[in-house]
Amino acid sequence: MEFGLLGAVRAVHDGRVLPVGGARARFVLATLLLNGDRPTRADVLVEALWDRPPPTARAQLHNVVSKLRAALRTAGADPVESHPGGYLLSLDGHRLDLADFRRAASRGARAAAAGRHDEAATELAAALALWRGPALADVPDEQAVEVRAALHEERLAVVEAKLRADLALGRPDAVLRDVTPELAEHPFREGLWETRVRALVAAGRRADALAACRRVRRTFADELGIEPGPGLRALEQDVLRGEEPARAARHDLPPRELPLPIGRLTGRDEPLRRIGRLLRDDGASPVVLLVGRGGVGKSALAVTAAHQAVPCFPDGQLHVDLGGSGPRPADPHLVVGRALRALGVDGGAVPQDPDRRLGLYRSLLADRRVLLVLDDAHSERQVRPLLPGTAGCRVLVTSRGRLGALVGVERVEVPVLDAHAAVELFAHVLGRERFAAEPDAARAVVAACANLPLAVVVAAGRLAVQPHRRVAEFLDLLTRERGRLDELSVGDLDVRASIALSVDALDPPEQRLFRLLGRLEVPDWPGWVAGALLGDPAWRPGPLDRLVDLHLVEPLGADRVGQVRYRLHDLVTDVAREQEPVEEGPGERDAVAGVLGGWLALAAEADDRLPHGIARTADPVAAPPPAAAALAREAPADWFEAERRSLVAAVGQARRAGLADLAGALALRLSGFLWLRSYDDEWERELRLCVRDVRERGSRHLLARLLGALYEVCVQRDRFTELRDVAAEQVAAARDTDDHVLLLRALRHAGAAEIRLGRFGDGERWLTDAVERARHPGVPRDLLRDCLMALGSLHHEAGVPEAAVPLLREALSLAAGVTARAELCRYRLALVLTDLGDFAEAADLLHGVLAACEEMDDDLGTAYAEQALADVDLRDGRPRAAEGRLARARTVHERLGSTDGLAEVLRASADLAVLEGDWRVADTALRHALDLRRSTDNRLETARTLARLARVAEALGKDAAEGPAVPDDLDPACLRIPDFYVDERAR
Repeated sequence: MEFGLLGAVRAVHDGRVLPVGGARARFVLATLLLNGDRPTRADVLVEALWDRPPPTARAQLHNVVSKLRAALRTAGADPVESHPGGYLLSLDGHRLDLADFRRAASRGARAAAAGRHDEAATELAAALALWRGPALADVPDEQAVEVRAALHEERLAVVEAKLRADLALGRPDAVLRDVTPELAEHPFREGLWETRVRALVAAGRRADALAACRRVRRTFADELGIEPGPGLRALEQDVLRGEEPARAARHDLPPRELPLPIGRLTGRDEPLRRIGRLLRDDGASPVVLLVGRGGVGKSALAVTAAHQAVPCFPDGQLHVDLGGSGPRPADPHLVVGRALRALGVDGGAVPQDPDRRLGLYRSLLADRRVLLVLDDAHSERQVRPLLPGTAGCRVLVTSRGRLGALVGVERVEVPVLDAHAAVELFAHVLGRERFAAEPDAARAVVAACANLPLAVVVAAGRLAVQPHRRVAEFLDLLTRERGRLDELSVGDLDVRASIALSVDALDPPEQRLFRLLGRLEVPDWPGWVAGALLGDPAWRPGPLDRLVDLHLVEPLGADRVGQVRYRLHDLVTDVAREQEPVEEGPGERDAVAGVLGGWLALAAEADDRLPHGIARTADPVAAPPPAAAALAREAPADWFEAERRSLVAAVGQARRAGLADLAGALALRLSGFLWLRSYDDEWERELRLCVRDVRERGSRHLLARLLGALYEVCVQRDRFTELRDVAAEQVAAARDTDDHVLLLRALRHAGAAEIRLGRFGDGERWLTDAVERARHPGVPRDLLRDCLMALGSLHHEAGVPEAAVPLLREALSLAAGVTARAELCRYRLALVLTDLGDFAEAADLLHGVLAACEEMDDDLGTAYAEQALADVDLRDGRPRAAEGRLARARTVHERLGSTDGLAEVLRASADLAVLEGDWRVADTALRHALDLRRSTDNRLETARTLARLARVAEALGKDAAEGPAVPDDLDPACLRIPDFYVDERAR
């Protein structure tokens, strides 16, 4: 496909112009093409399309892009891609007339510089032939005026270069013919007038040349009130004296202004290669912009890349520190004047008028190959006047801001170093010998510097000038809670000062947001958090975008539900926390608490839609952020997964802030998801801390609920010795609340805890009481279901499966839909039916459980269902099928670290070995299972494993050296040893 910007915006396929849409679509296409192969942010498009964007602006933009993509797909191509925060148009395999124009213009400029004027004229003519009219001709002026002017400036510079090439070839008549219409359109373009005068002299028309000089002098005086520039005035004097016109005065030597490079850069090979390609590629944009946070090494990278590119720019290299991050950025008018003097213009000949000064600057650069390095740019307005008008020159810009209004530039993001490169940099500055003496401490120092090159260099530099100090001592200073930034300063290098320069550029609302973001103790966060901190529930992204532009906030891309996530670099966080007022006002504390409350409200929305079946809280919460709430409702599991690390951290921050009730409520809302996905470490840690805090200063009601969640953790993590104590405290706390539902849940846990210990009599008393209470009017059906399920399980574990069946069937009748609890009820009924020999119904139930667990992404439940189906296969004479299921289940249990699940698989594997007559394999598997059972103090399952081992030992003709299989207080009926252990032993 061929795209066009040099005229009406168009896309052409096989000679057919595609209907790309109306004015907005043409502007969007033009902008994507100007940024070809680079993402264009959606907010930039919205701001350009609407003076006052309506609430539906992003939706309208999405529709425009969708229709544009549909039009391009009719040609069998789909080059427009969605990108985090915006869109990207890939030019791979397609052509763009602007890129072709720039390549031809660059080839012409090189040929002219080498004196190959015939080749130059041909290439420059080919470049100009690509223009079909005004650039972006069918895009409204209010959207395209700046871009159009810049492109027309490029074209005009090529016109001037083409005229000079023709003049050098002795074609003055052709020059006079071509320059006349250009002067009619650009009557104040001094370069065109100079070319016309030189052509008249070359054609032998010296009188006409002098008349032209006097005419331009009158025109400038009458219309502008100024004199022509020194170039035209000097040319007029040459004509008067009858001398051959001279070029503007120049020094003999081209400027060589690049600073000394720092040596080999560490960890920057790839960006150096990319920058080198862009500086050499004639088809690329002539402007390369390096963007990154302060201290990341943009300047060093730019200088090194410029030195490597010197052979490509024989006419010189200019270097300017624009001072953009300081209090007084350089005035571009003064910068142009300095550049003119560097290019050989005498100081007295530098025009004072800004337009004339700029015209002379671009004229001098028009036929040269010069590299300009503009370091530390402040804004687009500062950079734009410094850009040459032709593609022969290249500009390398560094900036902390992204300079989004510089359309069509090649942006190179400069990140912090990776860990390996940062360590290499530290070792290089410190010295290899000292690094080798304390490598672990040195790596820890680099980690404390968060891989920021400036911080790494400063830390190593401080140690390098203090040979007596051990690296470990410096590490101790660096890792204290406060004061890290004090240690990261040496000479004129100061990490705090570097970051503070960006902070100083913020306005008050942006500074407040920056300060508040520093108070959050979460690893990352979505955009609504910024709005909540500023009290803006609708979340207008302006202040946050400004922090991103200055690289104080780092965007991480879209998460699994489509939210763009952000974070603060560790050292930036330190600076943000230093910005806080000495006396923290309640408004700032409330702002942070509001964000934590917003996460709680969103977690409630998602938790209510998860099929885990764990008791939910009905506590009132604040209204959730609207856009994020829709995501939490539509994809609750994905939302929890995206927010998990931040939610767990938010629980901890709420606890440390003394917000025990909020922390507990958030921990409870997390419990169902963490249980489903087996995130047991995070779940247990935060629950135990919340229980401790709520026990000390929270409500008994919340404590009872947290203890109920902790009980579930202990079951999931096979911590059976704790169950009785946790359940007892839960019962005591629930009795203090007069909440009969809460008490019922506690009674069920107390009874279930006794089952694990084989105390069936005590368990039956607890659970019978719970079932009777649960049958009272007003008790939720799911609570009666759980109590019936627990009592049925007790009878099964006690060795009376026939008594379990009616209880579990009644429980199953109360289990509606696909939830973790409903599937657990089916699972337990299937286990009972397997022991009773009803293999067909047991298999049907377990296949349903397996499908439901896969639907819920419940890997642990899936593994248990596979293992239970293996038991059915074994009892029903299908050992090969059982073997495959056990292998799959074992893989999952090992990955998740499920001790109980792995022990169950080993027990079933021993059953399989017994059926196959391989008693030694059975013995090995059961001994492994026994070790696991003892590690969890599971008294009942330990006894069952010992009973099987005794049968195996007898079959092998050796003593059962593990002691009695059945403790005195356990009924042998509860051991549930399959008949085939006896049958196979007899055989």
